[in-house]
Amino acid sequence: MTAENVAALMAELVEMDYVAPDESFFDVGGTSFLSLTLISRIESDYGVKLSMLDVVRAATPVKVAELVSAGR
Repeated sequence: MTAENVAALMAELVEMDYVAPDESFFDVGGTSFLSLTLISRIESDYGVKLSMLDVVRAATPVKVAELVSAGR
């Protein structure tokens, strides 16, 4: 999963056209409920389970992609 994939998914969830790779999911309108949806989509598409704390600590597409690549 690339940062661009994560950014596209985040943009879809917050109903925006674009989320920058270094932009926080929560700064662009992400909520705790939407982060659970993000976590669920990543797990179903890539087989990597992230926690809510992972997403809060690594809220940008770049950092989430790094976690997914590391198999967190």
